[in-house]
Amino acid sequence: MTGKILILVSLMSGFFALSMKGQENGTATLNVNLFPVQTIEVNGEGGSAVELAYQTKEDYKNGVSVTKENHLKVYSTGGFVITVKSLTPTLTSTLNNGVSIAVGDISVTASPGTTNSMQGFVVNPVPLSTTDTAIISSNFGGNNMTFTITYSSKGDQDAYINKFFIGQSPTVYTTQVIYSIEPQ
Repeated sequence: MTGKILILVSLMSGFFALSMKGQENGTATLNVNLFPVQTIEVNGEGGSAVELAYQTKEDYKNGVSVTKENHLKVYSTGGFVITVKSLTPTLTSTLNNGVSIAVGDISVTASPGTTNSMQGFVVNPVPLSTTDTAIISSNFGGNNMTFTITYSSKGDQDAYINKFFIGQSPTVYTTQVIYSIEPQ
């Protein structure tokens, strides 16, 4: 019986010795490279157009505002800053008669959107200018977060009193508002 055990142990030792021969180790380095990715879309109910309509005496006196729900949709792989600026220093009419409205008369304010909103971001209400100015900043990213934007124009009973022209109803003053996003 001891002989059988000895033979069995010898066979098993040989089997393990054969199975161990020819094994080599190789390694691979796996890197996951994460780059900053930010996208911003301007949308919302009624599209990207914003209409500040002065229709009453009180509108001219107090100013008007329009809130665009979910106006900005943002994707960011990490912290980010959203800036806003006007393409031109003034809003001009199609009459091109030299009469304009200063973009600084318009302020822009952000708040959480109604769908997939983000909490814990910093909001800076800003008057429009031709300089990129931070309106939203966050230390965290997110996927398709929405922000509601309120556009407000100043109230001054006499500021726009002579900027309406006969033959146009309404007289429209226009500029482009540009939103940008950068990693933070």
